[in-house]
Amino acid sequence: MKRVDQRGGSPAAAGRLRAPLMLALMLVAVAAFRIHTAGYSLWYDELASLEFARQPVSRLWSSWMLRETNPPLFYTMLSGWITLVGQDDVAVRILPIGIGMAGIGAAYGLGRAVGDVKIGLLAAALLSLSALGTDLSQQLRGYALAQLAVLLACTGMVLYLRRRAPGGLVLYGIATLIGLYTHTTVALFAGLAGVTMLWLLRSDRRAQARWLATNVAVLTGWGWWGMISVRQMTMPVTNIAWIATPSWRDAVAMTAQVYLPLFPHETGVAGMLLLAGLFAGLAACAVRAARPEVRLLAVLTIGAPLLLFAISQRVPIFLPRTLSWASGPELVLVALGVTRIRSAPVARASGAILLGLSAIGLASWLPSREREHWPQAVALIGSHKPALVIVGDDAVALALDRYRSNAELKGPRPIVVQSAYRERWADGLYSGTHLSPAAALAVIRDRGCAAVVEWGPFHPPILDDPAVTARPLTRDTTPAVTLIDIPRARRACRP
Repeated sequence: MKRVDQRGGSPAAAGRLRAPLMLALMLVAVAAFRIHTAGYSLWYDELASLEFARQPVSRLWSSWMLRETNPPLFYTMLSGWITLVGQDDVAVRILPIGIGMAGIGAAYGLGRAVGDVKIGLLAAALLSLSALGTDLSQQLRGYALAQLAVLLACTGMVLYLRRRAPGGLVLYGIATLIGLYTHTTVALFAGLAGVTMLWLLRSDRRAQARWLATNVAVLTGWGWWGMISVRQMTMPVTNIAWIATPSWRDAVAMTAQVYLPLFPHETGVAGMLLLAGLFAGLAACAVRAARPEVRLLAVLTIGAPLLLFAISQRVPIFLPRTLSWASGPELVLVALGVTRIRSAPVARASGAILLGLSAIGLASWLPSREREHWPQAVALIGSHKPALVIVGDDAVALALDRYRSNAELKGPRPIVVQSAYRERWADGLYSGTHLSPAAALAVIRDRGCAAVVEWGPFHPPILDDPAVTARPLTRDTTPAVTLIDIPRARRACRP
């Protein structure tokens, strides 16, 4: 007969409930922290996400999206979200934060599928304290959704390797399609997974056939966006032309930022040695492990940066965020390695060190995270009351107009005086005035003082005109604000 504790039920039942309860408490704490620290203005790429989310859904799923390198799934989800909650900076970020919470749960699920509850909890804790994971879940972009999709797809593959059940294939297929329609670089994951699984299933021809059929279905479902991506790559000017071809040192530094717990901005000798040690351990797992699911995750973790680096020698796409989807499987493998240390005290100490390093990385990242000062720029312009506000591209005008509207300022809308660079995705989305440099100078002579707002490469050519007197109002901030006037104009800029 089963022994039952009259006060608390059976010990087995209590053990089964302990892990879900710990995971739930972890998720509540992480959600509260990420929402509490999300109160900062959106940056340029996030503002682009909002502009796409404002478009009709029919546009997002048509050839109109040739202007944008990212697929439309996240923008479609964001469109529905802002209909519900509005467009406040923190409110819109709750969507990716929620997706990030689901990603932590998926890391737990993959850890359990690979091993046991301990692996799942440690993987979830590492992702909870990860600066990269926090960054992805606070950005109004699709990176957290891509990471979630890859974790779920890996879980589906592990289940199929273990049980040959069709449910694993269904989970893999749906999750991979979600990833492919979230970020185009998830195609690298699909390619690596496809080839690796064929090799792991080589002794089971029927399982191989089912795997191939599933991938044909995924490829068919992705066909529309795949064709869009091919057309984008053949266009004379692309949205990714600014990405530099990485050297091997650049690739190592970016991989270390994604894979190491300290989230280093610069990788010294110590960081390189740690990354080399990590890769050596993963390679040993891939060669010596008897379990195919461990080999699968090791190949994905090692292969992702190598394949990304090789492709980037021809089409540069290597950035920490384009590799970020691979960090989920990597953390699960790290958790597996720690929990398999034979000495329990050493295993606990190793886990505590990893969690501590992740917490330190998160604390050091928070003050330096990517942010831009759009509300401050709007307030600065409002305090000087210029007759005109000039920007160098539709994208900058859209960003400035958003925060100007949020502050309920009644001053002039931005005027676009096109810079030498042009943001293709924003063309035609800004309904305000567009002027040539000569026409803008004439208006300044007539009306007086103007403010110029710069972001990155979008430098309005009017700033270089010798007839203009310029006075910067900001130093080393993005966006930059400058007051300009023309001597003997009707009204000069106030000091």
